[in-house]
Amino acid sequence: MAAVTKSSSKELDAYVRQVNALDGHGVKVGIQSDAGNEEGTSILDIAIYNEFGTETIPARPFIREFAQKNEKVLGMAMERVAARVEKGGSVDAALATLGEFAQQHQQAHVRASKSWAEPNAKSTVQAKSRARKGGSVISMTLLRVQPSTAGISLQSDVPLIDHGVLVNAIRWEKT
Repeated sequence: MAAVTKSSSKELDAYVRQVNALDGHGVKVGIQSDAGNEEGTSILDIAIYNEFGTETIPARPFIREFAQKNEKVLGMAMERVAARVEKGGSVDAALATLGEFAQQHQQAHVRASKSWAEPNAKSTVQAKSRARKGGSVISMTLLRVQPSTAGISLQSDVPLIDHGVLVNAIRWEKT
C-alpha cells in the first residue's frame, strides 16, 4: 500500500524557499584577511608562512590537514545544518552553528599540533624559552597571549603556538 501525502502549493512553496535560502551561502573558517598584525607582520602572512613553509619554517599545514582529517565530520555538520533549515530554521542561525563548530574544531587542531606537526627546531624552542624568561630574542614572535588561551599549552616546544595569537585569530565568517 502506497502512502499518500497532501501538501498545499503554499507549503511546498515555503519549503522550496527555505531550502533555496542556503543556496550561495556558507561559512569560511580560518585566518581572515582582516586578522591584524603581529610585530609588523600580518597574521594572515604568518598563517601562510606556516601553512606552506618558507626557507626557514617547515610547512605545518594546519588548514589543509584539518580539512582532510575532518572531511566526514564537517560534511555531517553541513548536512545537519541543511536539515535544520529544511525544517524551517533560520539560515543565519544555522550558518552560525556551523561556523562556531568548525572554528572550535580548527582551533583544537592547532592546539594539538605537537601530535601531528613537524616539531619546532631546537633553536626555536630555545628562543621561545628565552622570550618567556625575559631574555632578548631576535626573531619574529608569531603569537601573543590573549585572554582566550584556555586549553593552550604555552610550552616552548609546541609548533604553531607561542602566545596564542595565531590560534585565536582563527574565526568563521559568513560568505
